[in-house]
Amino acid sequence: MKTVLLLICSFGAFAQQDVPRVDAIGSADAPAPSPILPVGVAAFGEFNQLGTPRWTMGVAAIYPVAGSVGVYGTTVTDILPKKAMDPATGRNFYALSTSVRQGVHKSLMTRGPMTFLVGGDVGPAFSSTAPASGINVNLSSSFVATAVYRISPSFGVIFPIRMLYVSGIGWNPVAQAGVVINLSKAK
Repeated sequence: MKTVLLLICSFGAFAQQDVPRVDAIGSADAPAPSPILPVGVAAFGEFNQLGTPRWTMGVAAIYPVAGSVGVYGTTVTDILPKKAMDPATGRNFYALSTSVRQGVHKSLMTRGPMTFLVGGDVGPAFSSTAPASGINVNLSSSFVATAVYRISPSFGVIFPIRMLYVSGIGWNPVAQAGVVINLSKAK
């Protein structure tokens, strides 16, 4: 947990957002800022110390909701393969558990190609362990701190840390890392 807090604080040390000055009549001395992050899609891997399996993957979309003030939306899908056994045939197979979450995030700091956002997401989670058991539906939610580093106009890397609450235990950090593709530059 100390490592997670140190990582979050280190991003803050490198990222500060420049705010244009406003004169007495309310006009800014600089044009309104454009969105820091464009519309993009990401593929990522994640590590959940309490998960089975611990290493999983997912895809996400990030898009400006009010980009000039640093508010972004996300749609995230986690994909968790789980080894299971068919009770009728005794054969092993991989069942998929997924969650689809919608989130809202606020850019706190930006410096050059780096942006730091905080927010949260919520949505349904679907799982099944055997064909005859049906589908389990639960609610999935988390607080998220995200660092995005733009490598080029077309590509970037994303480092979200999701905080999942475990009843009776406390917060479980889930570290993610992935690649973001800027859709406005993809042709």
